[in-house]
Amino acid sequence: MSIDEYRQILAESTRYGWGFLAAYGFTWLICAVVWRLWSARVGAYCTLFQGMVALPLAFLLTALTPGPTTPTMPGMDNVSVVLALGQLLGLPIVIALVTRHQFTQVPSAMALMVVVHFAPYSWLYATPLYFIVGAAISIAAATIHTTAPRAPAATPDRAAAGAGRVCLSTGVIMLISASIAWSI
Repeated sequence: MSIDEYRQILAESTRYGWGFLAAYGFTWLICAVVWRLWSARVGAYCTLFQGMVALPLAFLLTALTPGPTTPTMPGMDNVSVVLALGQLLGLPIVIALVTRHQFTQVPSAMALMVVVHFAPYSWLYATPLYFIVGAAISIAAATIHTTAPRAPAATPDRAAAGAGRVCLSTGVIMLISASIAWSI
């Protein structure tokens, strides 16, 4: 099997990664609710650790996806692992934001990691969807981040609202993208 054949079968068997988009979209929406209902600290921790819920859910959704069996090819499984683990390299920055109590910055930093993480998936799944999703998340997060009220000029609640909107927009974009990926 060639790499192009592998990529095509992978895309068909996972419906272009819809399960990951849906699972992470769902957990980002949960984070948006947490930002709305609880403190900025709780929202930041929820955003930081949402992947611990999303990843197993994504694997479950992918396993339940109808279609051909997920292909295996020496070397390509390693590529998928490297693509996934690359996102972890940004976590020390987010952890530093949390330890410095810059809680409202966490969603924007996490969204940036998602955007960078998505670019190679356009190649892996042979679709521009992940470039488009990454661009949409980037533009939305940047717009919200730059227009959100900042402490100390803003009350903590107003500053946290901007962080929650970053989570909300990221979740909505990912869920819309999951439905597009399913329908491709």
